[in-house]
Amino acid sequence: MTANARERVAEAIEQMPLVDHHVHGMLADPLAEADLLDAMVQASHVEDRAAVFDSQFGFAVRRWCAPALGLEPFADAAEYLAARSELGFDEATSRLLRASGITTYLIDGGHAPERLVPDERMMRLADARSHPIVRLETLAEGAMSGASSGADFLDRLEGALTAASERAVGYKTVAAYRTGLALEPARPTAAEVGGAADAWFAAGDPRLTDATVIRHLAWWALEQGSVLQVHVGFGDGDLRLDRADPFLLQPFLAATQHAGGRVVLLHCYPFVREAGMLAHLYPHVHLDAGLALGQVGANADVVLRETLDLTPFSKLLFSTDAWGAPERVLVGAAAWRNAATDVLADYVDRHGWPADEAIRIAELMAWRNAEALYGRHFVTP
Repeated sequence: MTANARERVAEAIEQMPLVDHHVHGMLADPLAEADLLDAMVQASHVEDRAAVFDSQFGFAVRRWCAPALGLEPFADAAEYLAARSELGFDEATSRLLRASGITTYLIDGGHAPERLVPDERMMRLADARSHPIVRLETLAEGAMSGASSGADFLDRLEGALTAASERAVGYKTVAAYRTGLALEPARPTAAEVGGAADAWFAAGDPRLTDATVIRHLAWWALEQGSVLQVHVGFGDGDLRLDRADPFLLQPFLAATQHAGGRVVLLHCYPFVREAGMLAHLYPHVHLDAGLALGQVGANADVVLRETLDLTPFSKLLFSTDAWGAPERVLVGAAAWRNAATDVLADYVDRHGWPADEAIRIAELMAWRNAEALYGRHFVTP
């Protein structure tokens, strides 16, 4: 491959708008340094700066976020945090978000929304637009919180789902955290759902951990013809990785392939190849590797390359899964651009792909697949 061809691929990818099809909100101000550091990683708590900055993610922050704040690449942690503080919350947040090149965010607001800035403010700072992804477990927990019985819960849930359908561009389940992904494949009967609702109400637990109710919600979303996002693999400390393997979902995916909706397997690390096989086998299955790409930093090309092994190129999406810290937005976007350039330029160089085709595949991942999946009305950059 000529240097000119590589430059064409790199320049095209650098300039592409991105649709972040799965992201969360940013922590509200005033923002304590300890909270910022905690939000940069998946661990529930970090002891000091070194735990964050002496890591692949930390080096990625120093590489890509430092220049957005007016520093040289790889400024040290103390200098970085001082510059961030001096700029102030709005200016630092705006610079980091705008440097990502993300034009549209699909936001799951179901995790600790009381700690986050309103989506409208985040979009003003980002100079972007957003649309909601509704987390099904959170929706159900809200319906149960005011219910007087299991039957009353189901009535409230029906109303909440109807209201959600008027605004949501898709839904998400965190079944991996609550029950594991080994969901029974069949759609639960009305009697089964009623019995599960009664049992949940009687238990008095505000947290939804009933597999029948979760399965009912997942089937409901798919039968609406909508997108159901499913967390797979790497996550927070309260997730059991052995229950988050996407192969556990295979019977459910086989049962729902004609339900009318589409499934997106989120993040997938370290089960990237397994998820790719499922996207290869089932016409309604898509995936991303978003959360992992930012966290593995300089090794993002390895993860992205594996997502391209078996996944049809029309089924691979971009996301950051950023929560709390705008650094995670920028690192997620920059890591994807860098990895996509390395991998696709290598295909041109070593395997003879036309540069225009490599650019087209990058564009599919960057935003066109999201447009096709969620609808042109919502996400066209």
